[in-house]
Amino acid sequence: MRPIPFRLVPLLLLTLAALAAAPRARADDVRVTVLAITATNQNQDVNPKLKEIASEVQKREPSLTGFKLGQTTVKTLNVGQKVSFDLVDGEKTDITVLAKDDSRQRVTLAFKPPLVGEITYSISYGKYFPLVTRYLTKNEKERLIVAIMVKPVAKENK
Repeated sequence: MRPIPFRLVPLLLLTLAALAAAPRARADDVRVTVLAITATNQNQDVNPKLKEIASEVQKREPSLTGFKLGQTTVKTLNVGQKVSFDLVDGEKTDITVLAKDDSRQRVTLAFKPPLVGEITYSISYGKYFPLVTRYLTKNEKERLIVAIMVKPVAKENK
Protein backbone atom coordinates (compact mmCIF):
# COMPACT_ATOMS: atom_id res chain seq x y z
CA MET A 1 0.00 0.00 0.00
CA ARG A 2 1.36 3.38 -0.99
CA PRO A 3 1.33 6.31 1.42
CA ILE A 4 -0.86 9.27 0.51
CA PRO A 5 1.21 12.19 -0.81
CA PHE A 6 1.27 15.06 1.69
CA ARG A 7 -0.08 17.56 -0.81
CA LEU A 8 -3.32 15.50 -1.13
CA VAL A 9 -3.99 15.32 2.62
CA PRO A 10 -5.63 18.80 2.85
CA LEU A 11 -7.83 18.01 -0.14
CA LEU A 12 -8.84 14.68 1.37
CA LEU A 13 -9.65 16.32 4.73
CA LEU A 14 -11.70 19.04 3.02
CA THR A 15 -13.69 16.43 1.07
CA LEU A 16 -14.41 14.42 4.23
CA ALA A 17 -15.52 17.56 6.08
CA ALA A 18 -17.85 18.53 3.23
CA LEU A 19 -19.43 15.07 3.20
CA ALA A 20 -19.94 15.13 6.96
CA ALA A 21 -21.57 18.57 6.83
CA ALA A 22 -23.83 17.78 3.86
CA PRO A 23 -27.52 18.01 4.76
CA ARG A 24 -29.13 14.62 5.10
CA ALA A 25 -32.37 13.75 3.37
CA ARG A 26 -35.18 13.68 5.90
CA ALA A 27 -37.87 12.21 3.68
CA ASP A 28 -38.74 9.53 6.23
CA ASP A 29 -39.26 11.83 9.21
CA VAL A 30 -42.32 11.32 11.40
CA ARG A 31 -43.51 13.23 14.44
CA VAL A 32 -44.14 10.87 17.37
CA THR A 33 -46.33 12.04 20.27
CA VAL A 34 -46.29 10.02 23.50
CA LEU A 35 -48.80 10.64 26.28
CA ALA A 36 -48.24 9.33 29.79
CA ILE A 37 -51.73 8.81 31.21
CA THR A 38 -52.52 7.57 34.69
CA ALA A 39 -55.80 5.81 35.37
CA THR A 40 -57.47 4.84 38.64
CA ASN A 41 -60.58 3.25 40.07
CA GLN A 42 -60.54 5.70 43.01
CA ASN A 43 -62.43 8.51 41.23
CA GLN A 44 -64.33 9.27 38.04
CA ASP A 45 -62.48 12.42 36.97
CA VAL A 46 -61.60 12.26 33.28
CA ASN A 47 -59.44 14.92 31.65
CA PRO A 48 -61.54 16.34 28.77
CA LYS A 49 -58.64 15.75 26.35
CA LEU A 50 -58.72 12.03 27.20
CA LYS A 51 -62.44 11.25 26.73
CA GLU A 52 -61.95 9.20 23.56
CA ILE A 53 -58.94 7.31 24.89
CA ALA A 54 -60.75 6.69 28.20
CA SER A 55 -63.79 5.19 26.46
CA GLU A 56 -61.55 2.87 24.40
CA VAL A 57 -59.57 1.76 27.45
CA GLN A 58 -62.75 1.15 29.46
CA LYS A 59 -63.93 -1.37 26.86
CA ARG A 60 -61.12 -3.67 28.06
CA GLU A 61 -60.57 -2.31 31.58
CA PRO A 62 -64.01 -1.17 32.87
CA SER A 63 -62.70 -0.82 36.44
CA LEU A 64 -60.57 2.19 35.41
CA THR A 65 -62.78 5.25 35.82
CA GLY A 66 -60.48 8.24 36.40
CA PHE A 67 -57.98 9.37 33.75
CA LYS A 68 -55.31 12.04 34.24
CA LEU A 69 -52.91 13.37 31.61
CA GLY A 70 -49.27 13.31 32.67
CA GLN A 71 -46.27 14.17 30.54
CA THR A 72 -46.69 14.74 26.80
CA THR A 73 -43.58 14.42 24.64
CA VAL A 74 -43.27 15.12 20.92
CA LYS A 75 -40.14 14.18 18.96
CA THR A 76 -39.24 13.88 15.29
CA LEU A 77 -37.69 10.55 14.29
CA ASN A 78 -36.27 9.03 11.12
CA VAL A 79 -36.90 5.47 10.00
CA GLY A 80 -34.47 3.24 11.88
CA GLN A 81 -33.97 5.74 14.71
CA LYS A 82 -34.53 4.71 18.34
CA VAL A 83 -35.42 7.38 20.92
CA SER A 84 -36.33 7.25 24.61
CA PHE A 85 -39.48 9.05 25.87
CA ASP A 86 -40.07 10.02 29.53
CA LEU A 87 -43.28 8.76 31.17
CA VAL A 88 -43.92 8.90 34.95
CA ASP A 89 -41.81 8.28 38.08
CA GLY A 90 -38.62 8.31 36.00
CA GLU A 91 -39.89 5.48 33.78
CA LYS A 92 -39.21 5.61 30.04
CA THR A 93 -40.24 3.90 26.84
CA ASP A 94 -37.94 3.35 23.88
CA ILE A 95 -39.53 3.80 20.46
CA THR A 96 -37.98 2.78 17.15
CA VAL A 97 -39.50 3.73 13.80
CA LEU A 98 -39.20 0.57 11.73
CA ALA A 99 -41.02 1.57 8.53
CA LYS A 100 -43.17 4.29 7.01
CA ASP A 101 -45.78 3.75 4.29
CA ASP A 102 -47.20 7.06 3.04
CA SER A 103 -49.46 5.32 0.52
CA ARG A 104 -51.33 3.57 3.37
CA GLN A 105 -50.67 6.39 5.88
CA ARG A 106 -49.14 3.98 8.40
CA VAL A 107 -45.94 3.76 10.42
CA THR A 108 -44.56 0.59 12.00
CA LEU A 109 -43.03 1.10 15.45
CA ALA A 110 -41.28 -1.05 18.01
CA PHE A 111 -41.66 0.13 21.59
CA LYS A 112 -41.09 -1.17 25.09
CA PRO A 113 -43.20 0.34 27.88
CA PRO A 114 -42.47 -0.45 31.56
CA LEU A 115 -43.36 -4.02 32.64
CA VAL A 116 -44.36 -4.97 29.09
CA GLY A 117 -42.25 -6.78 26.52
CA GLU A 118 -41.31 -5.13 23.25
CA ILE A 119 -44.28 -4.56 20.98
CA THR A 120 -44.19 -4.05 17.23
CA TYR A 121 -47.27 -2.29 15.90
CA SER A 122 -48.41 -0.51 12.76
CA ILE A 123 -50.12 2.81 13.58
CA SER A 124 -52.31 4.94 11.30
CA TYR A 125 -51.42 8.61 10.98
CA GLY A 126 -53.17 10.87 13.48
CA LYS A 127 -54.71 8.16 15.71
CA TYR A 128 -53.64 7.32 19.24
CA PHE A 129 -52.73 3.75 20.16
CA PRO A 130 -53.26 3.39 23.94
CA LEU A 131 -51.53 0.60 25.83
CA VAL A 132 -52.50 -0.20 29.42
CA THR A 133 -49.40 -1.36 31.28
CA ARG A 134 -49.11 -3.25 34.58
CA TYR A 135 -47.00 -0.42 35.99
CA LEU A 136 -48.45 1.25 39.11
CA THR A 137 -47.31 4.75 40.01
CA LYS A 138 -45.31 5.29 43.20
CA ASN A 139 -48.49 5.91 45.19
CA GLU A 140 -49.65 2.50 43.82
CA LYS A 141 -53.14 3.73 43.05
CA GLU A 142 -52.76 4.67 39.41
CA ARG A 143 -52.03 2.50 36.36
CA LEU A 144 -49.82 3.82 33.60
CA ILE A 145 -51.28 4.02 30.10
CA VAL A 146 -48.96 4.92 27.23
CA ALA A 147 -50.69 6.45 24.20
CA ILE A 148 -48.71 6.91 20.99
CA MET A 149 -49.63 8.91 17.89
CA VAL A 150 -47.60 9.35 14.71
CA LYS A 151 -47.92 12.00 11.99
CA PRO A 152 -45.73 12.71 8.99
CA VAL A 153 -43.61 15.83 9.29
CA ALA A 154 -45.14 18.63 7.24
CA LYS A 155 -43.18 19.21 4.04
CA GLU A 156 -42.90 22.96 4.67
CA ASN A 157 -40.97 22.25 7.91
CA LYS A 158 -38.17 20.39 6.11
